[in-house]
Amino acid sequence: MLWPLVLLLVLGTVQLGVWWHARLTLGAAAATAVDLLSVEDASIASSEAAALRVARSGGVEAVSVTAHRGARQVDVVVRGTAPLVVDLGLSSLEVTASAPRELAR
Repeated sequence: MLWPLVLLLVLGTVQLGVWWHARLTLGAAAATAVDLLSVEDASIASSEAAALRVARSGGVEAVSVTAHRGARQVDVVVRGTAPLVVDLGLSSLEVTASAPRELAR
């Protein structure tokens, strides 16, 4: 009777760790894209590609990146799915990042 509870606790802990790692990976991907996009000469395509590389290298699945450069600010949204064994509707993640643009003088 005790073993199923122990196994459930272990599996739950592992799944929480996988979910948390995916969230941190998407945060790093968004930060990478924002850092690249805030520089004057960087292109939106290169910043999105960099975010995709970071997210995919962390094991996140179904990654999509949307970047926008405004007059004074850059915004990036990174979406992905954590590779969970048991999905209870929590595997879809979305992380956003923003930064001011670095304008040439």
